[in-house]
Amino acid sequence: MDKQIDKLINHIRDLENRLGEVDNNLRYIKVVQALKHSLDKLDDMLRNNQELQREYQATYYRYFYTGCGFSFYDRICNSILDYKYGNKPF
Repeated sequence: MDKQIDKLINHIRDLENRLGEVDNNLRYIKVVQALKHSLDKLDDMLRNNQELQREYQATYYRYFYTGCGFSFYDRICNSILDYKYGNKPF
């Protein structure tokens, strides 16, 4: 299970890097949707297992909690909604 979570976290980091390199609207929305799907999957994997929650607590907080403003997950969801309402970044 730990290897699956590590692989998923590496995939999320790769998608974060790809988000900075997109050059058109279609690639942007595909990467953002893939990020949301992967973050939802990470949340599901850690939700019911206390041991894994303790082990990956810092990573979980990084994506789902915030000190002020919106969390990374909230910004991804807001980007998807904004795109659906017609605000295109490119």
